[in-house]
Amino acid sequence: MSQAVEAPTLTSIELFAGCGGLALGLHRAGWNGLFAVERDPMAFETLEANLVGSKAPYRAFNQWPNWMPRHNTDLVELLGDNEFCGHLRSLRGTVDLVAGGPPCQGFSVGGKRDGEDERNSLVYRMLDFVELVQPRAVLIENVEGIARRFVSKPGTAGTSVAEDVIAKLEDLGYIASYHLINSADFGVPQARKRVAIIGLLAAGVTRQVLHDLTVLAIERAAKSVRIDHGLQEHGFISVKDAIDDLAGSRLVTSPDSPRFKSGTYTAPKSAYAKLMREGVPDGSIPDSHRMSVHGEGVRTLYELAHRTQTPGRLSKEFLLENGTKKDKKVLLDPAAVVATITTHPDEYIHYKHPRNITVREMARLQSFPDLFTFHGRYTINGPRRRFDVARCSQVGNAVPPLMGEGLGRAVIEVLGEVDALKAKPKTDGRTKVDA
Repeated sequence: MSQAVEAPTLTSIELFAGCGGLALGLHRAGWNGLFAVERDPMAFETLEANLVGSKAPYRAFNQWPNWMPRHNTDLVELLGDNEFCGHLRSLRGTVDLVAGGPPCQGFSVGGKRDGEDERNSLVYRMLDFVELVQPRAVLIENVEGIARRFVSKPGTAGTSVAEDVIAKLEDLGYIASYHLINSADFGVPQARKRVAIIGLLAAGVTRQVLHDLTVLAIERAAKSVRIDHGLQEHGFISVKDAIDDLAGSRLVTSPDSPRFKSGTYTAPKSAYAKLMREGVPDGSIPDSHRMSVHGEGVRTLYELAHRTQTPGRLSKEFLLENGTKKDKKVLLDPAAVVATITTHPDEYIHYKHPRNITVREMARLQSFPDLFTFHGRYTINGPRRRFDVARCSQVGNAVPPLMGEGLGRAVIEVLGEVDALKAKPKTDGRTKVDA
């Protein structure tokens, strides 16, 4: 991935940063990160190694203020500190964007979709942060479910969280709209559908005008991301395009897990694989490409799936008949995009080998470049999954960097379009904006 052509001049802050998928995308789009907030220590370790530290390969935060802790921090706790809130107020007029993807488990249609999930409230803490800083623009990325109403009783429904967030942004002086986007449109080999809420402060335009401008900006950004990174302009990037050069049969000892084996590179054949491998030295072992050690029963199941099942989600009947209680297993289709990558690598069977996909293969399907390294434990099972963010969860929870770059480009374009409209002279007592 090439560096941004011009030195970034627009300043951003990221909340709920995770391992840094959105931060990497915004950096590529030309945003200059001020600081980031992330609660989990393992996710922050990955963020620090790739985007914050002096030796980070994608250094995106060059002006981290001395009053902002440079370690994992909790947004709710920070907002309860009066001194910290005073520092945030002092930033007014200097920050162009506050961006983030608040935890989405309570909104997700793939989960329990619990309207009472305490994590749902974190999007409103983000609005508290916005009120203090008053950035020119706000970007909130989340699952489709944030735009769906929670039905509490048959026949009744409240407003969606997205609509409520937009109303509250308007109370703060913003005009905002939300947009359904698909990561595959940005060159990500994954059909990950998400909602992007974009708001502008004192925009001087109606919500409909902003919506229409943003739709066009997102379409142009998706196209430009593909073209600028040497990817095909139309169609999709397939699973095989994304990870086939990681599927060689030669294994070596995993550099960070001596009791496990790691895959090795073969020659990259697709433009996407070549893009992901930019800057990786010859002879390197892919980071976080540790292979799971499967028991005989799992290997037998996977080999049977390869022989008898069509690619895609395996039926519950097939899984039960063959001795597993796991109700979701996906046999990857090498010729298609994958559906949304979750935080569970054992849900995905490699199309060529009888094994789960690795963290590195998950990262490729999310569009993380191979120079981007992951830190912390590989996996966490049981109740700790709710609190700790292992490598597999860091990848599954992340905003795909190529999609994040597209959103970053779109926000820049919309800011420019609105500024241009506001600068136009009035005619007949009306501006062109109101017409």
